[in-house]
Amino acid sequence: MNLTVEQIQNNWNEFIIYINTYISSPRKEKLLEFYNRYQDRLILMPAAHKKEYHNAFPGGYIEHVNRVMEASLKINQTWIDLGVEQNYTTEELIFSAMNHDL
Repeated sequence: MNLTVEQIQNNWNEFIIYINTYISSPRKEKLLEFYNRYQDRLILMPAAHKKEYHNAFPGGYIEHVNRVMEASLKINQTWIDLGVEQNYTTEELIFSAMNHDL
């Protein structure tokens, strides 16, 4: 898969929106500081180093993390709809999904 420059930038913007939407202070500011400090590296980083693995292309890391966060929210909503008791917050869910490959 090849992402365009616009797709890579949109993925980064979406990633930052997840932080601003689901993470509360002071963790939000710390995450924004960290991710903005390394934006140049992260925005183009592949999710894997071998072409046979998932998202092993420029921009693949952020694209992958965004999909994991989106899937986590959808799966979580399914569990809620089925009456499963949550023992975590949505913030904890997103934080875990966001940083699962670091």
